[in-house]
Amino acid sequence: MTNNGTTRKIHSLIDKVYQPTNLLMAWEKVKENKGSGGIDNISISDFENSIYEELDKLHHNLKNDSYKPLPVRRVNIPKRNKPNEKRPLGIPSIRDRVCQQALKNRLEPIFEPTFNDCSFGYRPGKSAHQAMRKIYRDILNGYEWVLDADLRDFFGNVQHEMLINKITEKVSDGRVLRLIRQMLIAGYMEKGKKHVTTQGTPQGGVISPLFSNIYLDSFDHEMVDKGYRLTRFADDWVVLCKTRNDAVKALNDARKILSKIGLTLHPEKTRITHIKWGFEFLGYKIKQGKGLKLSRHKIKKQPNIMNIYVIPTEKSVKRFMETIRNRTKRKIPLSLYELIEGINPVIRGWGNYYRKAHVRKLFNKLQRWIVRRIWSHRFKRWRNMGWKKLHESKLYSNYNLVNLISLIPDIESKVASKG
Repeated sequence: MTNNGTTRKIHSLIDKVYQPTNLLMAWEKVKENKGSGGIDNISISDFENSIYEELDKLHHNLKNDSYKPLPVRRVNIPKRNKPNEKRPLGIPSIRDRVCQQALKNRLEPIFEPTFNDCSFGYRPGKSAHQAMRKIYRDILNGYEWVLDADLRDFFGNVQHEMLINKITEKVSDGRVLRLIRQMLIAGYMEKGKKHVTTQGTPQGGVISPLFSNIYLDSFDHEMVDKGYRLTRFADDWVVLCKTRNDAVKALNDARKILSKIGLTLHPEKTRITHIKWGFEFLGYKIKQGKGLKLSRHKIKKQPNIMNIYVIPTEKSVKRFMETIRNRTKRKIPLSLYELIEGINPVIRGWGNYYRKAHVRKLFNKLQRWIVRRIWSHRFKRWRNMGWKKLHESKLYSNYNLVNLISLIPDIESKVASKG
């Protein structure tokens, strides 16, 4: 920022993007995130086998302004809990992914300081848990009415020139802007045919989350400036209000602001509700009610006077169980060590995400179910004598099975005997 508070534009950036150190950092990040290759059929391991040659070639292409991104490989994956509906996922080539990450490394520090604090998605130092804590505080402060909104095909409706214009507000390097435009119009391959992209940014692209935050930043600032309690995570957002009339006004204002950037709300998935009826956000269900009671000696936190409770959505629980079920099928020829090694990351990741919600009873139930799944795999029958041959405590102590209950931080659970 300059002394008078105006934003200083960055005039020379492309040399920072193709800097060898930055490209190497970008590669390390792409490698860490794994994923499959693009239309050129080059995998992460293939790229790594000739990493220095690949990075040197990318460096010279960017430096000489001869870099051309490939179309992304489009795959249509089932929507969560809607197996009959599909959403497109664009998978760039590994080389293009490295280039996008290198660009993101340089763009993010420029835009990040100006993003609104109501935005939590895909930002350094921000998380879904922080978004949930903000919502929880807003509810306790009396904001009980909820505008639960859904954008209609956000990633497919981003207007290219409008996004470029927003980036131009802070970056005036023509080569960087041309590189971004090339990425946006690279198109996609599906069933052997190339399709052009005149709008949208592909879900699956490394830089797409940053583009989404840049694109929606004006929406964030306008809504917050109007006094609304907005919480946004990428294209998912809610507004908490004190009255139903305030929520209706927020809905109308949101429609007007979004229309200026070519976006609309999904009429069937946007609603106004109250916390006593509950709403879902980021895989959590937030509701006012009796909740899940614990004896006082097991509770470390002060009880909340409004009886607000937060639990995993039913959809999320079903997805978790389906993943565990698929990895513990009886016909899968795995040793016990291999079986547990395969499900531990799933248990740990899902458990850590929800461990601060009201999950003691749910985690207990799921943990017992996981143990039964393991017994069923080992002894080929659900009703078996696995509890005698392979005691539960052994699974934790000898085989290092992750115990869901032990992940809960605020309950004094007696899990020492289980590992």
